[in-house]
Amino acid sequence: MCRGLALLCAISFAASAQTGSRWWIGFIDANDRAFLEIPSDGSACAGRAAMVKKASTQPGDVLPSRLSAATQVGRDARLAFGVADLAGQNRERVLPRVVAIAREGETARVPLPASCWFLAEAGTGAEGYRALEDRIAIGVHPPRALTVRTFEQNWKSYTALSATDARLLAAQDVPAELFERVAALLPQALQLHAQAFTATLDAARGPEPLWLIGAIERGDAPAGEPGTFNTLNLIVRANAPDGPVLYVAGPSGGIGHNRGGSFALQVAAAVDLDGDGNDELLLRARYYSGGNLKVLRWDGRRFVEVRQTGYEGE
Repeated sequence: MCRGLALLCAISFAASAQTGSRWWIGFIDANDRAFLEIPSDGSACAGRAAMVKKASTQPGDVLPSRLSAATQVGRDARLAFGVADLAGQNRERVLPRVVAIAREGETARVPLPASCWFLAEAGTGAEGYRALEDRIAIGVHPPRALTVRTFEQNWKSYTALSATDARLLAAQDVPAELFERVAALLPQALQLHAQAFTATLDAARGPEPLWLIGAIERGDAPAGEPGTFNTLNLIVRANAPDGPVLYVAGPSGGIGHNRGGSFALQVAAAVDLDGDGNDELLLRARYYSGGNLKVLRWDGRRFVEVRQTGYEGE
């Protein structure tokens, strides 16, 4: 059934093998139409770039692809998805199209490292249709209702404070010794951030309290070269038997030395994407002038990054 569509089939197969389930991250636009990003294998953007190069586009323009949505779910399967937003609103939606979306600042000569392809609802093929993102969405197939817990309002950032500054420690619910451990890793942090949230890492135990702790520190760079940064993103399991334990938050976590693209992580939601009873974490990565979304899964020992959406500039 993949004849002539080998690339998209490879993307679909890789996503299924990687996660053990079919789920997508995307958005619902201002017209209440859903778009779910198809995971990229790194080479999928070539066709999109060629198509955008030939078109005269405005930001948000929806460009049709000849690729088939059926390759994502099976030729004989219904193209119905369970789609939830971060307000917990669930709805079954049919997404029969594969499209690209033109982005702000994108031109034929200056392509952006943005998302390549999206599954899209009917009605988005109307001439002149523009997809203006309104809210983050999560889609699963076969359709099922998702329980989404959100925590963005708990995220706090502190700029130009030492990790052991009394003002910072007094303002946090996170135990002071955890920030002292962060200070030992990045003693000259320019920015620190912390967030309390809950997630089910073990279905038998149910939701448990966790913290996200991170910091950004200026790194070493040779004279005349652009500045780089050391970044730290850790997740703390509060109720570990031997006391709070810090876990690396995927390959985008731990300590990244001399990164040009430093970022702060923020937990957007905890939601069981693959239906195994345990939550995955949906995180927002905030860079200097844009961001993307990351999905972490607990493997029993650490948090593993299993997906990252395309970078979107601001």
